[in-house]
Amino acid sequence: MPKKPFVWLTVMLSMLLPLAAACGSTPSTSTDTSHAVTPPGGENLYVLDGYTPAVQSSNSVGQHIIVFHPGSTNPAMTLPLGLTSMDHQRLIATQVQKNQTTISVVDTQDGTIIRSLVINGSYSTAEPGFDNAVLSFDGHWLALRQLSQSTSATTIALVDTQAGKLTKAIHLSGDFDLDAISPDGNALYLLQRLNNGTGHYYVELYNVPENELYQSPIVDKSELNDPNMTGKAVARQVSSDGSTFYTLYIDTDHNIAFVHILPLDPGFPFARCINLPVGKSADLLHYYTLTLSADGTKLYAANGALGVASEIDLNNSGTSNIYSDQVVATQHFNPNVSSISSDDKTRALRNGAVLSPDQSTLYFVGVNGIWSVNTLDFCRSNPLPG
Repeated sequence: MPKKPFVWLTVMLSMLLPLAAACGSTPSTSTDTSHAVTPPGGENLYVLDGYTPAVQSSNSVGQHIIVFHPGSTNPAMTLPLGLTSMDHQRLIATQVQKNQTTISVVDTQDGTIIRSLVINGSYSTAEPGFDNAVLSFDGHWLALRQLSQSTSATTIALVDTQAGKLTKAIHLSGDFDLDAISPDGNALYLLQRLNNGTGHYYVELYNVPENELYQSPIVDKSELNDPNMTGKAVARQVSSDGSTFYTLYIDTDHNIAFVHILPLDPGFPFARCINLPVGKSADLLHYYTLTLSADGTKLYAANGALGVASEIDLNNSGTSNIYSDQVVATQHFNPNVSSISSDDKTRALRNGAVLSPDQSTLYFVGVNGIWSVNTLDFCRSNPLPG
């Protein structure tokens, strides 16, 4: 989805698949290239430059995307940091100057600016997290939250990137962050910060054509009497048609991790929360990441620092059937983590997991490297060399 920050780790991991050890095999450092895979023509590798945990916790100043052609160590071009459409063909970037924001739609294949527009106010698609900018799965609709606002009022700009125009400025009383936007741009999903010292927030639905919030917060139907949510989003996946968001949240204050399943259907204002395994150290929750199977029937949540990977079965036979979604298998392994640095405790992996093309192996990032799990039977995990 989707979004952000622009750490193209999934693409990077995909390039490493030919080097990976399958479940049940022994890690190898062989340099034999007789079975090397030649990437399809036109493929690019996108690498985030200038990453540090400190930058990720502030405003991503100085970061950009370096583009490589597979097989070459020479950069082909440089792109600005921003949001991409699900097919990675379009990048939405912003630049602020004198309280005006230039929004550019960039072709990721050659770096050309397809179109741009200028709106009043300060907005950014390069901020870490999902709070200040969200993009529909096809890149058509962009919602931006104005930066540096008070907690008493929120301004959101809704942009049609295909037409290259601002379609609406939304003004709300209260402190709202962005969460998602529907494929047609008619529904905005927001997080209303309660600012009551508990860290709680509500998930709210804003009807764009009607210019109003839904009458009550979006909740898990199994917990109708408790609309409060806590936690920070660290990874996200989106269904192939953009109709459902799967977001992995962690709450280090309470040592909780869960996947929030949100159908982007205004006629069904409900969600589903699925709890994930945790360990003794809440600091290691930051290593949780998420990926979705190619057919959209399974989610995999993995944490290479805790030594755990879980498979979530998704029921795709209708919106109301999300309540049958559940963890169906969990694999535990020794992550070989004796200690972590202060930077490691705040590292943001985002979508630091990927499935092999045949969907039989799950690869994900740990503290000291990349791990692999056999998805066919979750037999055991193997660290990749290096």
